[in-house]
Amino acid sequence: MEAIIPSDIRRLFHEHGSEVILETGEILFHQGDASDAVYYVLSGSLDVFAKNGLDDPALLNCVEAGHLLGEMGAITQSPRSATLIATSRTVLSRIPTPYFRALLADALSLVETMVSSTRGNLISADTARIHLGNRYEKIQKRVSMLGEEKEQLKELLLLREELESMVMHDLRNPLNTVVMALGLMEPLKNQLKDPDQFILLVQMAKAATKSMTQLISMLLDIARLEAGKLVLKISEFDLSAMFKELVATQQMQLLYKSTDITIQVPPGLIVKADRDLLWRVVVNLLDNAMKFAPEQSKIELMACSMDNQAVHISVTDAGPGIPTDDRKRIFEKFTQVNDTEHMARKGTGLGLTFCQMAVEAHGGSIWVDGGPLDAGCCMHVRIPNQ
Repeated sequence: MEAIIPSDIRRLFHEHGSEVILETGEILFHQGDASDAVYYVLSGSLDVFAKNGLDDPALLNCVEAGHLLGEMGAITQSPRSATLIATSRTVLSRIPTPYFRALLADALSLVETMVSSTRGNLISADTARIHLGNRYEKIQKRVSMLGEEKEQLKELLLLREELESMVMHDLRNPLNTVVMALGLMEPLKNQLKDPDQFILLVQMAKAATKSMTQLISMLLDIARLEAGKLVLKISEFDLSAMFKELVATQQMQLLYKSTDITIQVPPGLIVKADRDLLWRVVVNLLDNAMKFAPEQSKIELMACSMDNQAVHISVTDAGPGIPTDDRKRIFEKFTQVNDTEHMARKGTGLGLTFCQMAVEAHGGSIWVDGGPLDAGCCMHVRIPNQ
C-alpha cells in the first residue's frame, strides 16, 4: 500500500506530535475504543483486525510507514472501527483528538488535504472488506459442504454397519442348518463301509462350523462394543471352577497338539464380571497360546487376587514370543505379527481386538510381555473386582 500522506500533514505531526513506540505484538488500540488520538506511522508496520460478526478477528489490512491512523474517528468522533497490532517495532507520532481538531480548524487548507488522504484509506478499507466478505462466503460454503459430506459419511457408515450385521446374521442360518444336518447324519454311520472315517469327517465339519460361528459372534460383539451397545451381564462366579470347565472343552485340541494346560488359581477365587465374555477372552488367549506353543510343551493358566481390588489372569506359553515393538500393535483390528516361521498358524487378527474391547468394557486392562526368562509370551488381564 503506497504512502498517500502529503508533506504538509507530515509536517503537522513533526511539529505537534509526540513519539509513541510499540514493540512487536503490542496493541495500539482496540476495536470499539474511543478515538482519543490520531497517529502517523514513522517506521514499522501494524496489522488491522476486525471481527465483523466473525468469532475470530479477521485480518483486513497492513498499515506501513507513511500512513495516517484514526483520522476518521477524530473527525466524526466515532469509536475505533478496528484493532491495530504492531507486527514489528513500530514508531508513531501522536496528536490527541481535541488538539488535532483544533489544528485543522486553524488551517482549513489541511482539511481538503485530509479529505483526499482519507478517501484513499477508505477505498483501501472498502476493498479489504469486499475481499473479507467474499472469503467469508467461501468459508461458509465450504463449511456447508463439509457438513453435507459429514452427514453422507455418517449415512454410509450406518449403512455399512447395518449390512455387516445383516450379512453376519444371515451367515448364522446356513451354519446352523449345516450343524443340524451333520447331527442327523451321525446315526447313519453303521450304513457306511467306513463308519470311523465318516465320523471323523463329521467331526471336522462340526469343528469348522463351530469356528465360523464363533468368528461371527466375535464380529457382532466387536461391532456392539465399538458402538457401546453391548450390555454386560455382571455376576459373581468361581474363577477356578470356570477355568477347569473351560480347559476340559479344549482337550481335543490339546491332544492334537500334544500340549498341556496347567491351572494355578486359588480355590474359591471369586470374580465379578460377565461370565460369557470373560470365558471367551480366556478361550481366545488359550487359542493363541496353543497356535504358537511348541509340541509337548506346557501352557500356564494362572489367576490371583490383587488385594481384593482386582483379579489378575495370565496365560503363558513357550512359543516364539512377540517382539517388543509389536506388543501394542497386536491389539489393533486385523493386525498380525510378521512371522514367516509360523505363517500357517495365522488367524483373522480379531481375537486380541475382541479381548481388549471386552476387558476394557469391564474397566480392566490387557497387555503382553515376555514369558519367564524372556522366553515365550505372557498375556495379562486385569479385571476390577469392585
